[in-house]
Amino acid sequence: MYKAFTADLDDNFCADIDNAHTLPARYYTAEEVFAHEKEHIFARSWLCLGHGSEVAQPNDYFTRKVIGENIAVVRGKDGVLRAFYNVCPHRGHELLKDSGKARNMITCPYHAWTFKLDGELAVARNCENVANFDKSANGLTPLKVAEYCGFVFVNMDPDAKPIETELAGLQEHFMQVCPDIADLKVAKRVVTETPANWKVIVDNYMECYHCAPAHPSFSQSVGTANYTHTFHGNWTLQRGEASSSDDSYAFDDAANNRHFNGYWIWPCVMFNVVPGDGAMTVIYEFPVSAGVTVQYYEVMFRNTDLSEDQQKFVDWATKEFRPEDLGLVESVQRGLQSRGYRKQGRIMADQARSGISEHGIAYFHRMVAQTYKA
Repeated sequence: MYKAFTADLDDNFCADIDNAHTLPARYYTAEEVFAHEKEHIFARSWLCLGHGSEVAQPNDYFTRKVIGENIAVVRGKDGVLRAFYNVCPHRGHELLKDSGKARNMITCPYHAWTFKLDGELAVARNCENVANFDKSANGLTPLKVAEYCGFVFVNMDPDAKPIETELAGLQEHFMQVCPDIADLKVAKRVVTETPANWKVIVDNYMECYHCAPAHPSFSQSVGTANYTHTFHGNWTLQRGEASSSDDSYAFDDAANNRHFNGYWIWPCVMFNVVPGDGAMTVIYEFPVSAGVTVQYYEVMFRNTDLSEDQQKFVDWATKEFRPEDLGLVESVQRGLQSRGYRKQGRIMADQARSGISEHGIAYFHRMVAQTYKA
C-alpha cells in the first residue's frame, strides 16, 4: 500500500547525518502517509496524555482525542489508574466528556449501560431477557497505561514493551533537574488546532537554528554557544546554559537549575524544564490528520496561587514565545505544498554538533523512516 511512498526511503535514510536531507514534502501532506503513521507509530508507541496531578485522587478522570480515538484515563476508587477507549461497547456512544470527577459508576447517556471504574459492566438494562448475553464480555476496552516521570502515558498495543524499557534513563535525568516533577500542577493550558503536520512541529522543536532569529527574548536567556543536543534512544535532550532575563526566564542566584532542559519523547511530546526551580512547560501533540494537529501547551508550577513573577512568565510563554512557534510551523506547512519547494530540504547539521546544528532533525527523520521498514 505504501510502496509509492517508501521508494525514496532506503535503509540508510538519514543515517549519514552530515549529508542528510529531510523527509520529502509529501510525508507532511499526504493522508496515505498519515494513515500509515496512525497504525505504525501512534498505535504502537507510548503516548503522553497529561500530568498525573489531573488524576491524583480517586474518581478523577480526563479524556483526550488522538488519531481519531477518544481515550479516557480514570483513577478508580481503589486508587489504581486505568485507561479505556471512551466508547460504550453496546453501540459506540462516547461516555465521559472533558475532565472532572466521575461518580462511582460511568453511565452511558444513550441507553444507560453502567460501568464500574475498573471497566466492568455493572448494569445493562433488560439484559436478563436477551439470549446468551454475557456481561463479562461487554466491559470497556482497556489500553495499557503507565505513570512515568509524573506523567500519564498510554499505549494501544497490548504487547508493548514496558515504558521503563522504551524510555530508559529518562526518569533518572528528569529527577536530577526537576526532582519535584510529580508535584507540579497545571497553571495554564492553551489548546490550539494547528494547521500543520505533527512532524513539522517536532522538526521545529528539534533544533535551535531558528532560536536567534525567531525567538529573540528566549535567546536573551539561553544562548547557543554552549547548547547541546544528545540522543538517548526514544528520547533526546537539548540543554543550554541560561542567564536570568526579565524578558523570558527570570531566576535568582539560589536556583539549583540554571539550564534549559528540553526533552523530546517519541513520537511527539516535549517537556521543557525551564531555568529556575519547580517550573516547566509541556507541548502535547494530538494529530488529527495529515495537515491538522491539536496541541495542548501547559505551564506548570508546584503552587497554584501564582506569584507576580510566575504570572509574568505565564504571560510571556503563552502570549509571546508560544505564538512565535505556531506562526513558524503554520508557515512551513503552507510552504511544503508550494511548487517552489524542491521536494526536500538540506538538514543543516555541522560536524561539531553545535548549538545551531540540525542533527536532531536527522535523528528524528531516521526514526520515522524506519517505521516503513518494520
